[in-house]
Amino acid sequence: MKATAPIMILVFVLFCLSGSVLAAESLKLSGQPTMFVPGKSTGYFIWQDSDGLHLRSTSDQKHVFSGVIQTNGHFENVFTKLTEKDDYARVNQARDEVNFTFTTAGNEAGIDLSLKGGTYIKFDLSMDSQKVNPFDIFIGSEGWHPVDYKFTLRHKEDHQGDRDDDHTTIIIDGGFWWDWLPHHFHPGPGPAPNP
Repeated sequence: MKATAPIMILVFVLFCLSGSVLAAESLKLSGQPTMFVPGKSTGYFIWQDSDGLHLRSTSDQKHVFSGVIQTNGHFENVFTKLTEKDDYARVNQARDEVNFTFTTAGNEAGIDLSLKGGTYIKFDLSMDSQKVNPFDIFIGSEGWHPVDYKFTLRHKEDHQGDRDDDHTTIIIDGGFWWDWLPHHFHPGPGPAPNP
């Protein structure tokens, strides 16, 4: 029994260290979630690529997806994919908030946009007039889930400013589609903005 104690302690220490390494890895927003199958999977799917940020909703049965997207910057190049006559996505006059409602039943709906001058994006998402289960929100190619239906995406390079220090703030790693530095801005789908 005494001979196995050091081995068990060593295994425990190695296990704890490996968990710390995994916990230190930042989450990625890049790439369409692999589980996104329009009309077959159900939920919200959020990702970025060189065309900007994409939010899609899809379901195999009729569901109403609604929510608010906010930023401290300005949304630009906002494009929608609507499937029902009552669907909408409205950008406010300040261009820092988008309200939307989409109905899907065997199809997909969504928004494509880019962000100028912002340091975060906040989401407040619902499905069928209820707070959406976070396991029905898939982010980035790996399809990770936030801890709540309300969450904030913030780049890991943003160390100052109006930072949320609660559990709903998610720090993102990797290349980002908003203009952290002026030369990193990538316009959304459609024509590039005039300089």
